[in-house]
Amino acid sequence: MSQGDPKISTAGRARFWVEYGGRRVFLDPGQWVVGRSTGAQLILDDALVSRRHAQFVVTDSAIRVEDLGSANGLFVNGERVNGFRTLVAGDCVVVGKQELVVGASVNSDRPSDGARFTADTLVGMEPIPRDSDSESTHQGDALELLGGVADKVLALGRGEEAERILASYLKNLMETVRRAGVPPAVADKAVGYAVKLGAATNKGEWLDYAFEMYTLLHRPLPASVVDELFTVLRHVRGVSLPKLRAYVADLRSVSPGLSPADRFLAQRIEGLERLAASK
Repeated sequence: MSQGDPKISTAGRARFWVEYGGRRVFLDPGQWVVGRSTGAQLILDDALVSRRHAQFVVTDSAIRVEDLGSANGLFVNGERVNGFRTLVAGDCVVVGKQELVVGASVNSDRPSDGARFTADTLVGMEPIPRDSDSESTHQGDALELLGGVADKVLALGRGEEAERILASYLKNLMETVRRAGVPPAVADKAVGYAVKLGAATNKGEWLDYAFEMYTLLHRPLPASVVDELFTVLRHVRGVSLPKLRAYVADLRSVSPGLSPADRFLAQRIEGLERLAASK
């Protein structure tokens, strides 16, 4: 526990704050909504932040944060929060792309007016216009956010945690591909993370995800993903050979319309089929 941990019993009243962009914002007891809405107490000008994204609930002795049903999730120290989380000093709360670090002390003295900041000071920007009420956000931006968090836990060898962070997004993205398609850059990044999850969790379903998505898109997988698959396929079990074969058959059917570079990738993917069949 850090020295400013609000769970420590003290005679004085605890004081809580969040630090953001070099600023310190003190939080009096009560509820502090964080979001893009002009009705929020802490306004964050960030497209990945929902209008009412989260809230801090502060008492004289504790602070917690709650997800208010945000589109892109609430994270504390790299872990997604479902419901609420009691916080301690030093915890890093991620809302959208913004990091808010929790601070606490047991000094009963109230800060001077000069040390206190408003929500506008917190963001240092004008809030977005009122007509931006939609909760929809760019898929690529959302994956950039979630992927950044997942990369950190993957680097620590925590594959199952990375899977929890990305699974819902990736599954929802697959449904979007079925209905309307997605930009190529988003699909490329998504299957890159799917293969990373397959390698980290040893689950073949994530490799199946890559084959299924690109069957729907009628395109070869990115070269970097194909390279990775030649390694990952050797040790990940449970890969669906029928799905891989269906993907290879689809690429053959569209081969006349592919560029020379994509035809070369399609040939390499046939090599993946042979590798999977030989296991």
